[in-house]
Amino acid sequence: MKVYIPEEVGFCFGVKEAIKKVERELKKGGEVFCLGDLVHNPLVMNELCEKGLKVVSSLSEVKKCGTLITRAHGVEQSILEKGKEKGLKIVETTCPYVLRAHKIIRKLICESYHVVIVGSAEHPEIKAILSDIPFCKVSVINSSERIREVPEEKKIGIVAQTTESLDNFENIVKNLIEKRLKSGFEIRVFNTVCSVVIKRQKEAKELAEKVDAVIVVGGNKSSNTRKLVEICKKEGKKVYFIEREEELEFEKIKKLSSVGIIGGTSTPEKIIRNLERKIKKIFSKEGE
Repeated sequence: MKVYIPEEVGFCFGVKEAIKKVERELKKGGEVFCLGDLVHNPLVMNELCEKGLKVVSSLSEVKKCGTLITRAHGVEQSILEKGKEKGLKIVETTCPYVLRAHKIIRKLICESYHVVIVGSAEHPEIKAILSDIPFCKVSVINSSERIREVPEEKKIGIVAQTTESLDNFENIVKNLIEKRLKSGFEIRVFNTVCSVVIKRQKEAKELAEKVDAVIVVGGNKSSNTRKLVEICKKEGKKVYFIEREEELEFEKIKKLSSVGIIGGTSTPEKIIRNLERKIKKIFSKEGE
């Protein structure tokens, strides 16, 4: 069996930096807290918790004089303010791409644009963005069908959740322009999808085109990993979506001549490599 893996796998630079900052704080001693998961990968979170990180669901669980780590997706402004009032040391790990999107949105609103964010309103990244701006100035949509929810404004700015599918973002932009063309309006479009996410999505498509099935490895809650699953399925290939290597049922892939393995931006490279070695070892023995 042939096993294909993209040239680059493992953490994106944003996740790498977030983990480094957490480990640095843990080495200093003292209690380190994170409000929710730092990244959407249970294996990564388990490792950090074993090293001493405490994941909490509310600020009331964080002790005074403790260190509060923000999520890589960003955190609501009200939480940061309450944390400061409580006297906590706050360590920012928000991804630079997310911060860039925040900055663009704030600038658009200051210039009287109605902002359309292509993404999921329930994602932590979007929740953090919405906490920082007037809600009436923003529409969050994830499909062309929801364009009708966007007010008939004369000035519209469009951005994307950093983990959004580039194809979906481009389709929504195209359809919004077509639907509003006759009404006459000014539109500004900013592609704020993370460049690493765009590259992974391209690699997922190329991988799916040349193999019998694709194994996608990543956290079940990971938006960018789920987008990889969607892309591979769109190519008409069987997809096995797993969080850890133990979840793969090798019996299901034994008749395939080729498989591809790809992971989300918060999936450790070692899991991808271990899975590759295991598949090659099992099926090379069966071929003897």
